[in-house]
Amino acid sequence: MRIKLGIIALVAIFLLLTGINFQGLPFIPDTKYSDAATSHWPAALYLRQSISEQGEFPLWRETIMGGQPFAANPLNKTAYLLQWLVLIFEPVVHLNVLIVLHLFLAGWGMWRWARILEMREEAALLSALAYALSPKLIAHLGAGHLDLVYALAWWPWLMGSVTTLIRKGDTQDRPYMGNILSMAIFAALLFLADVRLSLFALTLAAAYGLWEMIQAKRLQISSRFLISLAIFLLLTFSVIVPLLAWRPYLSRAELTPADAGLYSLEVGNLIGLVLPPHGGNPETMAYLGLPVLILAGIAAFSAPRQHVFWLIAALVAVLYALGANSPFWTFLVSLIPFLLWFRVPSRAWLVVVFIICLLAGYGLQALMKAIENLRRENTMPRLMLKRLATVGFAGASLFCGGFTLIVLSDLEATIGIGVIVVGLLLGAILILALYSQLSPEKLATLLILAVFVDFAWTGRMWLEWRGPDQWLNHQQTLVDSLVNDGASRIYSPNYTLEQQVAAGYGLQLFGGVDPFQLRSVVKAIEQGSGIPVTKYSVILPPLDDIQTDDDILTANQNAMPDTEILAGWGVDHVVATYPIQHEGLRRVDLIDGVYVYANQDFTSSLSESTPSWPSDWPDLPDSQTVNSLNQMTLLSAILSGFSFFACLGLLMWGKVRKNG
Repeated sequence: MRIKLGIIALVAIFLLLTGINFQGLPFIPDTKYSDAATSHWPAALYLRQSISEQGEFPLWRETIMGGQPFAANPLNKTAYLLQWLVLIFEPVVHLNVLIVLHLFLAGWGMWRWARILEMREEAALLSALAYALSPKLIAHLGAGHLDLVYALAWWPWLMGSVTTLIRKGDTQDRPYMGNILSMAIFAALLFLADVRLSLFALTLAAAYGLWEMIQAKRLQISSRFLISLAIFLLLTFSVIVPLLAWRPYLSRAELTPADAGLYSLEVGNLIGLVLPPHGGNPETMAYLGLPVLILAGIAAFSAPRQHVFWLIAALVAVLYALGANSPFWTFLVSLIPFLLWFRVPSRAWLVVVFIICLLAGYGLQALMKAIENLRRENTMPRLMLKRLATVGFAGASLFCGGFTLIVLSDLEATIGIGVIVVGLLLGAILILALYSQLSPEKLATLLILAVFVDFAWTGRMWLEWRGPDQWLNHQQTLVDSLVNDGASRIYSPNYTLEQQVAAGYGLQLFGGVDPFQLRSVVKAIEQGSGIPVTKYSVILPPLDDIQTDDDILTANQNAMPDTEILAGWGVDHVVATYPIQHEGLRRVDLIDGVYVYANQDFTSSLSESTPSWPSDWPDLPDSQTVNSLNQMTLLSAILSGFSFFACLGLLMWGKVRKNG
């Protein structure tokens, strides 16, 4: 209990240092957008409104992309049980509750798994802290990639259940059926939280399970994994079936290696192992934490045979994360084209994060054992060499930090200062321990605090909370103008009316931000906007060659829209941050540099049916097909939901029976 409270306390302190605000949403400092506001808040809002106000399961949404499936889109989380807490909490509070809950679950799960692996409590706590507050995870949180945060929370729980099933065997206290159910549930929760991360998490879990069975000479229990797989498929029908059903209509089916290789790591990004970037793109962030990296290195060098599986897995993950910059990834996607669906290969770096956090705990454990021997026997193999290496590390940290401050002056000063502070702090702690000035317990405490200082310093640069005045109410004047002019569906060539603002005020967008796109709707947006779609983009119409947020103000200003096509898709208004000279557009307002136009070719609203698409647009599923697909989505959701509650009920019954 003391260790669990320690995890809770450190995570809570970290969140307070980042300025957590339950009425705000996470952003990366100095950036304009966050997926938490752009995508997750509107999705939570729509789910709440559909159930609470309309009394309907949210199968379809008209607010973006000219209309699209809602429940069939895994990013909207209708299949994820914890997403339904939005019926209790209003959407902003709901998202923050889930963020805090999943950070605690991530730490608790890693601690629990480390203890199953028989790691010392102090070492397990360090691994838990390193994982729950890892810079990569916090950077994704700042970018609003909440699905990744949710999925990462369940990963160690899945690995713990795999370990338990193989290592603990069948006893009266641990009947194997309970372990099978637990493994299936944790795998399903991870998959439903983020399908994309599940590629890496489930692959690692399967490889680890096979490795453990071979080491334990228990291949005969592989049938239990097959049972768990069958239950997993049942629990995830609500995502798998709709995705397969809608697949022929999705633009994602046409991804090329160039599209899928977006944000591949470059070798130059690996300098981030030593110099943590304080802002930028979280997808290419490689920083693991200096203390964590050093401790993981100690584990690898002290017991390479024990950790050979993790070292091989980390190497494979690095090669995959290099994406288009690695022949390994290029070969894999040519061999297995389905992998193209899982774009952004740099997310494989999360496997490295996961492994290094675990190894850091082993490193602390090895260090504590060595210090115990040193204090008891006053001897340690190659003691002087280790002292010199520690001094060398501290000196290297001082040099790297000073070099960054003096020579790499384009980088933020906080990077160099952080390297110096953390490096010298870690070096001082290790030197004191190697000179027998610290007990193993005090050493562990100080190293845990060093990890926390490092992560708090770095994390504060990647995470802040902003209230609705900065992401929802800031366009109130524009919204009032559109509403007063009777606007319903709006088109913008450069994302002038933000997606969450439109959702909050009941306005529809012809375009938007969402990876789940229907191929024919993409073509309609391309033809209606006059903006060519030359590659896959999560933003429609695409915003190519954007280097800074200010570039968005002039994006696509030379494109000429086709107002007749826009009218056919129900677009009655156009907004942009620059004037558009078109005879079909009549300017009705100019608000804070935003031009508001009425589409004069628009004559009447689209029908109220689902979907409200032009009847003559090619390659679109007709209303009967859409309704059939929606019913399939609903039935699969009912089946998976019932299966989830049945599995949870069986687990609870098993625990009650055991305790009774």
